[in-house]
Order: sequence, then C-alpha cells, then structure tokens
Amino acid sequence: MKLEKLSNLALYSTIGIGVVVFLLFFLVDYNNMDFDGVHVSPALTDLVLFLMYILFAVTACLTIWSLVRGATVNSGNTGPNPTGIPSGKITLCTWGLVIVTLIIGVVCGLGEEPFTTVSGKMTSAGMVTVVDMWLIAIYVLAIAAIIAVIVSMSGMLTKSATPQD
Repeated sequence: MKLEKLSNLALYSTIGIGVVVFLLFFLVDYNNMDFDGVHVSPALTDLVLFLMYILFAVTACLTIWSLVRGATVNSGNTGPNPTGIPSGKITLCTWGLVIVTLIIGVVCGLGEEPFTTVSGKMTSAGMVTVVDMWLIAIYVLAIAAIIAVIVSMSGMLTKSATPQD
C-alpha cells in the first residue's frame, strides 16, 4: 500500500505543479509585447521550459530504471504469466511503434527550410526536421496511448486469462 500512496502522491504533485506553472504562465504578464510590437513574449516562458526539461529528465530516468529493473527481475521468469497479459508482446510493439514513428517523422521532415525568427535568429533545417519528427511521433503515440487505454478499460486482454468453464 505504501507504494500506491507514493505513486498517487507523485501523480497529484506533478499535476498540481503543472497546473500552477501554466496558470502563472497565462496569468502573469502574458500579453507582454515583443520588441516589434506584434509578437507576444510571455514573461514566464522560461519557467514553463524549465518545468518541461525537468519532466523530460525525470521521465527518461524512470524509463531507463524501469527497463533495467524489468530486465533483471523478469530475466529468470519462464513460467506462465498469472495475469495472462502478453506484456512482452506489448513492450515489443511499443518500442516498434516508437521507432516507426520516429522514422516516419524524419522522412516527412526531410527537405525542410531553415527557419528565421523575428529577432533574426536562424534555426538550421536539420533542427526543423528534428522538431517535426518529434511532433509527428507525439501525435501518433498519443493516439496509440488513447487506443491502449480504451482496450485496457474494456478488459479484452484480461478476459483471455480467465479460465473457461
């Protein structure tokens, strides 16, 4: 039970911090006009970016920890899975989907033009391609996650493990 309470605390804390940061972002000097008088430059943009960097780093560390722990804990387990959920197949499909979406993103983003901002800063065409790649991957993986939640909520995977009378 302690692990569940810790997990709930982490989830609600993360959601709370995110809500507070985004409220501050939109409510504190949001309509701060940029030097050209046309573009908006919110005052707390750096705070939102800092939060995203932290969340990305935590997610990356937890993913690596989970992969290592899963490989070491389940390395000697050759018996039947008591839940009947094909976790190995799900893991392979997930990694395959990530790799395929990244490849699709790169292919779709090839030939992008360099991007010049209003302040005159130039972004390379390669970085525009990388951003497009990640955006396409995020969209595809978000749709896959929604489908996975629907399948999980329906109980289709766990019904197969129920003994038939």
